[in-house]
Amino acid sequence: MRKRTAVIAAVAVLAVGGSVAYAAWSSTGSGSGTVGSTTSVDSTISPVAGAGGLYPGATVSFQVTIDNPNGYPVSVASISAGVSQLTASGCAAGTVTSAAVADQGTIAAGQSGTYTLQATMNGDATDSCKSQTFTLPLTAQLVSAAS
Repeated sequence: MRKRTAVIAAVAVLAVGGSVAYAAWSSTGSGSGTVGSTTSVDSTISPVAGAGGLYPGATVSFQVTIDNPNGYPVSVASISAGVSQLTASGCAAGTVTSAAVADQGTIAAGQSGTYTLQATMNGDATDSCKSQTFTLPLTAQLVSAAS
C-alpha cells in the first residue's frame, strides 16, 4: 500500500509539474536591423618616370600607377587608349597613341598598382615633334573585387 501511495504521489507531482511546464508562456519577436554601404572614391592615374626614345614609327613602353583609395580591393577591368594632345611646339594632337588594355589584375584596399603600356608615334610625325613630352589622357575602369 505504501508503495502504491508513493507511485500515485509521484504521478501526481509529475502531472502538476508537467502542467506548469505546459502552461509556461511563450512569445516571438519581430523588428528590423539596419546597415549602410560605403561610397566609392575615384582612383588617380599617375605617370611613373617618363619613357623616351620615340621617333616616327617607333613604339616604347611607359608606366603608370593607379591608386586604390577605397577600403576594398578593386580589379582593373581596363585602361583606355590614350591619344596625345597638341604640344606647345605645334606637334599635332594624335601623333602619339597607346592601345587600350584589359584585365590588369587586382589592387588591394588602400594600395596602388603599376602598369606598363605601349606608346607609338605616327610614322608621319613632323620636326615639331622632336624633343617633346606627350601627355596621353587615360581612364581606368575599376570594379569591386571583394569576395
